[in-house]
Amino acid sequence: MSDALDTAVPSSAAAAAAAAAASGPLDLLVVGCGAGGLATAVSFAENAPGSRVLVLERSSRYNRGGNTTWTGSFLRLAADGTPAEDFESRMHELSEGQSDAGHIAALSRNAEPTVRWLADRHGVEFETRPTYFVTARGPRLMPAGGGASLVDKLATSLERLGGSIAYGARATALSTDVFGGVNGVHVQEDGRLRHIAARRVVLACGGFQGNPELLERHVGPTGGGLRPIAPGGENNKGEGIEMAVAVGAARSGQYDRFHGEPVDPRSHRAEALIMAYPYGILVNADGRRFLDEGSDTPDNTFEDVAYRIWREARQSAYLICDAKLLQIEGHERSLLTDKDPITAPTIDELARALDIAPDELSWTVARYNDACRPTPFDPTRLDGKHTVGLVPPKSNWAVELDTGPYMAWPVHCAITFTFGGLRTDTRSRVLTEQGEPVQGLYAIGETAGLYYSRYPGATSVLRALTFGRLAGAEIAQAPTPTR
Repeated sequence: MSDALDTAVPSSAAAAAAAAAASGPLDLLVVGCGAGGLATAVSFAENAPGSRVLVLERSSRYNRGGNTTWTGSFLRLAADGTPAEDFESRMHELSEGQSDAGHIAALSRNAEPTVRWLADRHGVEFETRPTYFVTARGPRLMPAGGGASLVDKLATSLERLGGSIAYGARATALSTDVFGGVNGVHVQEDGRLRHIAARRVVLACGGFQGNPELLERHVGPTGGGLRPIAPGGENNKGEGIEMAVAVGAARSGQYDRFHGEPVDPRSHRAEALIMAYPYGILVNADGRRFLDEGSDTPDNTFEDVAYRIWREARQSAYLICDAKLLQIEGHERSLLTDKDPITAPTIDELARALDIAPDELSWTVARYNDACRPTPFDPTRLDGKHTVGLVPPKSNWAVELDTGPYMAWPVHCAITFTFGGLRTDTRSRVLTEQGEPVQGLYAIGETAGLYYSRYPGATSVLRALTFGRLAGAEIAQAPTPTR
């Protein structure tokens, strides 16, 4: 990398501001150093050689990447990178038809070229691995090394192409010209506020799962107590969304819903998932069941289960299993906690260990056992082994809990990301309420609202990468704004 290029694209927000003042605005300023922000910056730099590109990361280099760094980054794709058979239909079904059809089609159409771009041009290796679910329809594609590898590979490519990343720099507001077009970002760094001028700005700084105030405002009064599933989520404060709305951007996505996952609250491990609930029962603090643990395969229900633990069980639920769980091949994949289960030789003793009234839990287990039918059990598929006369029912995998030792895991809902974001078109341009683009402004990943009702698993990182790659190339080829 040449000295001239190093000077043109500085490595801190302060240097960026000074260079912008001396040499004119940056060609591209990206807020956020996760999958979407880095994909956009790299794609732009590839298609506009010699351009001045800067990515702002509010965290340190060690903690960079937001949620992306902490996720396994499963992709809803086949081993060759093509979309899963139910890709588009599942996205429409889970959003109850509310997600934009154009975005879903564009994601499906461009997912495989994005995987090839990452592999062929940026050294990302992909592999197929089993998911957390015994019932999953085969392994899913993922980057070797997970999301952390994606961040490292794309950051390396960005720096090779002449771009830079400014760490410890927090965007606080957008600046606009007299026509309302975005022409830069106000940034806080080292306790000082600065302005960085830029021809185009991309917001790729996630949702608002790390902001208790916004969670309470949009999700509900107890939303502020939701714990992000990984440390990277703490940095997603919703500032990108709010600063865009302040300059006329419209909102999109369902603000009172989020993607949550059932986790062991005792663990400090990121994604300490408890996904074995189809093979036992979930009870609340009163020892009562409150949902159908076997309504569908867990890859389709885990989000709703987590959400209901938060809303209906007041963040206090327990998974109760018996020793037969240990006979299910692959069951350990569905228990990612580093904490051992609470065990006891009888249900009464287990109840006491959980501080649940023994007669209540014993009554619940006895009613459940009586409702189970002696039909074949198959943990790898929807087996139809259901209860009769039980409310709520269990539609599959209804096997009696009658073999000690009995085991229990506490289960809470952890928030992964929020659904509410900015309205964009399929070119990732941020739109106003009238459907007009906000000139110079783009949004990628969770900052752009797409999801409603329920999350179609293994699509979030994929959409950030896909729309980031597309947006970066388009921005590079678009005429330079004259404002």
